Amino acid sequence: MTTGIIYDPVYLSHRIGNHVESHLRLVTIMDFLKQQKLLPNNPSFKMISPRKATIDQIKYVHTERLINEVKELCELSQKTGRIQQLDMDTAVSAKTYEASLFSVGGNLQGIDEILSGSIKNGFALVRPPGHHSNKYRCAGFCIFNNIAIAAEYLFREKNFKRVAIIDWDCHHGNGTQDIFYGGSENGNLVMINSHQDPTYFYPGSGFFNEIGEDEGLGKIINFPMPPNSADDVLMRYYEEIVNPLLNEFKPEFILISAGFDTHWTDRLTNMGWTYQAPAIYLDKIKEIANKYAKDRILITLEGGYEVDKQAIAVYNCLQILNDNDNDLIEENTRTSDAEILNYVDNYLIPKLKKKLSDHWSCF
Repeated sequence: MTTGIIYDPVYLSHRIGNHVESHLRLVTIMDFLKQQKLLPNNPSFKMISPRKATIDQIKYVHTERLINEVKELCELSQKTGRIQQLDMDTAVSAKTYEASLFSVGGNLQGIDEILSGSIKNGFALVRPPGHHSNKYRCAGFCIFNNIAIAAEYLFREKNFKRVAIIDWDCHHGNGTQDIFYGGSENGNLVMINSHQDPTYFYPGSGFFNEIGEDEGLGKIINFPMPPNSADDVLMRYYEEIVNPLLNEFKPEFILISAGFDTHWTDRLTNMGWTYQAPAIYLDKIKEIANKYAKDRILITLEGGYEVDKQAIAVYNCLQILNDNDNDLIEENTRTSDAEILNYVDNYLIPKLKKKLSDHWSCF
């Protein structure tokens, strides 16, 4: 069975000037995948063209007012020839609205291809990204929340009951958390975040004591890693929290917000991961998907600003999706300082388990 790569040049039309969230992120990934012979004629990988999401699908998680604001600012950009700002960090240009509808639609098309059996799993190489945008506002370079709409699509149109979202971007997926903090009216969702400690770091949310409310209580999980945490901290999180929780939850479909700004060289962050770390984490997640979700995993691209390192990390994840575990490109193993490991082992993980223990029997 093949792995799908969802991509279209429409994603390059979201042009916002000299910005770290540049079209060059995707250009570099696609060039690298061709260089490594994953594209264009590798039978193990199938190129999938996105479709445009409908406005009704965008409304699954966003207000009409927000949708109109994006559309109107893009029309203004078309008229003036100038980039327009939704907030200090988040910009649009003439083609951003169109690209955003295809960004959401790329994820929905990926889901359809998985459910039809055309592909086993998929990676949506889309932009603009989405995980910082909530119901009412766009933020953090993000326009429409691709992963949140994908989850609601599974609930509303595909009749799924249990969906897991895993977000490993270095920045907390605050928009997705906001949308699902009280749960979803349409299904049972858990959101599993790992990110850099937000005490002095954007977006300032994602502390371990944020665990949801009402129907979402206990279903929002946050693992705020100390700066410079390496791959070993991520593996502790998986073994102590993610693995037992997902084995109890038994997801029918796993959606992943994949940011690659966790690499130790990334200019916007202070994390210590190698470029094989996301793939190793994904390999563990894949075991859960095999047990409960008929291997159904869809990844969507979020952040990552050292474009060459991001391309390697994406390549590694694609190899894992396609069961080519021995074909990873690896750099030297990195380990966390003893002080970091002591904090994680003796404070963060025990505190998180205690906070979740009323809601999960595994803790």
